[in-house]
Amino acid sequence: MPLPYAQEGNTAFETHLAQRTIAQSSVFIQPFLRAGMRVLDAGCGPGSITVGLAAAVAPGEVVGVDLQPSQVERARTLAASERIRNVRFEVADVYALPFADRSFDLIFAHALLMHVHDHVRALSELRRVLRPGGLIDVRDPDLLTTVLVPATPTLERYRALRQQIEVEAGHDLSFARQYRRLLLEAGFTRTTAGASADSAGTLQATRAHATFLTAQLYGHARSGYLGASLDNQAVERFAAELKVWGERADAFCAWMWYEAIGWTAG
Repeated sequence: MPLPYAQEGNTAFETHLAQRTIAQSSVFIQPFLRAGMRVLDAGCGPGSITVGLAAAVAPGEVVGVDLQPSQVERARTLAASERIRNVRFEVADVYALPFADRSFDLIFAHALLMHVHDHVRALSELRRVLRPGGLIDVRDPDLLTTVLVPATPTLERYRALRQQIEVEAGHDLSFARQYRRLLLEAGFTRTTAGASADSAGTLQATRAHATFLTAQLYGHARSGYLGASLDNQAVERFAAELKVWGERADAFCAWMWYEAIGWTAG
C-alpha cells in the first residue's frame, strides 16, 4: 500500500517551497501565457508560483488547488499580502477536480505528478477541465539523475535511502521521461517535451540545498518511512554530513527536470 505524503506539515520544507517563483519554474510555458487567460495551478503548494501566473495573465483569473489545507491557507495569506486580486485557492483532489468541463485555458502542474500514483488518471481529469485547444504544462524532477559530490559513504547511504523511500511510497523515480506517452494516453492530441538542469555550485547555493535536504530528511524521519532504517541516530548522522557537505568549497549538486506540454483537440 502506498505511503502517505511525507512532508505534510513540515514547516522547514514548506519554507523552501515558498521560495519557488514563476521565473525559475515555468520557463517552458511562459511563451504561451496571455493576458485574460483562465489558468489552473494544480498542486499549487504555498502559492509563490501561482501569484506569478496571476501577474502574467491579468486580468485573467488563476485558481490554485492543493490537497493540503495548510498549503492553501498559506497561499491565500501570500496573495492577500501582495494584494493580488485575480487569484484564488481551493483544497482539491487532482483525481476529482471541483470544476466543470472546459473551465480553463491552461493548466500548470509543477512537481505534482511525482506524488501521484496513477498518472494517466490524473492527467485525464486535468484534460477534462481544459477548453478545446487548451494546454497543460507538467514539470517534475528525475530522481535518478541527482549528482552530489564529493560523495561520502554516509551521503551515498542517504541517497540510496531517499530513492528507496520514494519506491516504498509507490513512486516511479523517473516517470517524467515518459511524459509524451502519458499525455497521449490521457487523451491529449499533441505533445512536446524538454529538459533542464538545476544545480548548486556556490557556497550560498550548497548551504541552501543542504538545508533543503535536511528538512526533507526530518520529514521522512517524522513520517516513519523505512522504520528502523531511519532511526534517530541515523537521521542525525545524515543531517551532520549534509551540513558539512554544504560548507565545503568543492561541493556541487545537480539534477534534471523534465517538462512537457500537451494540447487538447481544438
